[in-house]
Amino acid sequence: MTLHLSRSMALGTAMLVIAATVSPAFAAPPSNQTVVTTGEMCGGCVKRIHAKLDGYPGIAKVECDVKSQTITLTPAANTVLSPMKLWEALDVIGKTPVKLEGPSGTFTAKPES
Repeated sequence: MTLHLSRSMALGTAMLVIAATVSPAFAAPPSNQTVVTTGEMCGGCVKRIHAKLDGYPGIAKVECDVKSQTITLTPAANTVLSPMKLWEALDVIGKTPVKLEGPSGTFTAKPES
């Protein structure tokens, strides 16, 4: 009985390790990304965000998640995004960030640089 239980526990542990290693849900975002939390977001907001940030200097990829109300920005190679410029770009389209987290720090008010 003890041998069977220990095998089950070992198998369960191995499955958790594999899931944590393979599953993107458990993976930490790359350290160069900036994640912006908005107050609310809908399909129209996503269109405005993409219209403003797709092709924005230094941004390689824009991903919006309506459910978590976040925008994940991946910079172009060898680029560090300016938190202040991102904040201002989103403010212009009415999506003032609640929180902006990136390589330059975490901000809940407009950054100075």
